Amino acid sequence: MAISVLQDGPAHARRRFLAASAASLCCAAAGRRAFGASTLTQATILVGSPPGGATDKLARMFADGLGRRYADRVIVENKAGAGGAIAYAHVKHSGVKDGSLMFLSPAYPIVISPHVVSTLPYDPLRDFAPVGIAGRSMMTIAVGPAVPAEVRTLEDYVRWCREHPGQALYAAQTGSSQHLVGTSFSQAANVKLDNVSYKGDAPALQDLLGGHVPAIILPIASAIPQHQSGGIRVLAVTGAKRSRFLPDIPTTGELGYKDIVFQDWLGVFMVARTPQAVLERMNRAMNEVSGSEQGQQALANLGFEPVQVTTEVFAGMVKADYERYRGIIERTRFREVFEKSVGR
Repeated sequence: MAISVLQDGPAHARRRFLAASAASLCCAAAGRRAFGASTLTQATILVGSPPGGATDKLARMFADGLGRRYADRVIVENKAGAGGAIAYAHVKHSGVKDGSLMFLSPAYPIVISPHVVSTLPYDPLRDFAPVGIAGRSMMTIAVGPAVPAEVRTLEDYVRWCREHPGQALYAAQTGSSQHLVGTSFSQAANVKLDNVSYKGDAPALQDLLGGHVPAIILPIASAIPQHQSGGIRVLAVTGAKRSRFLPDIPTTGELGYKDIVFQDWLGVFMVARTPQAVLERMNRAMNEVSGSEQGQQALANLGFEPVQVTTEVFAGMVKADYERYRGIIERTRFREVFEKSVGR
């Protein structure tokens, strides 16, 4: 019996070791899948607007950086339409909580649309978990070749609109931050301005350059290249202070429109009840991208300001902005403007 123990003991030990190792690997793999660890093969960032716009460019810049920090491969998928609602509803109904599916959004579908669209297929505060901020951008008020070259200032533009009421039009996606800027400016300047709706910045800018629409409300990131090349004329920016990217352009506040200050975040969201460990790992990766020298240069090239905050801070900002925009919308009666624009 003693001889049997001596002969079988090493074999039993080896089997026990292999079994324990296999169990350990399985548990580790399950843990990585459950908490979205760095071995994710692929992650997808949805964008609710067409390719070529500021949000799309920002998403692709982050996908490139996150591919080395968050997953083996990060791709961007455009699901344009309904002010981003198609993309966001997709994430809501996906049930994907391992960190492999998310969306990058400007602020307005999260903090403006819920106050004006009664049929919105998502509740931003209930259905999504804020992850982190990709960047911050102010708006611009700009004119294109359809407006005479002598119109060089915002005052000139207001005067021109009064003299040509039939051409007092601007391009913006209906219900967006740009639309709200246009409505606020129209009321503050006491001049009638009508919105021509577009599905995204890229098609709106194309029509502006083609002379099909005279003016546009545009994120500064999309406006900078065309302003610098002379294709459009930026008349004002909507930040609390001048942009470092366009230091010669005055703010709306400087020009007497103190209440027109729009300088919002663009952020990443995952489905609600995604584990906090997943959110925090993605948040750290995003902050590494935007905080790196390469990331800061890439953001500057796109016209975005870098912002690094924790998931908790971002969640607080989302809730605060949600309430802040509720007040702006009530003051400007923007819901009525929106419903009239869509024929309701």
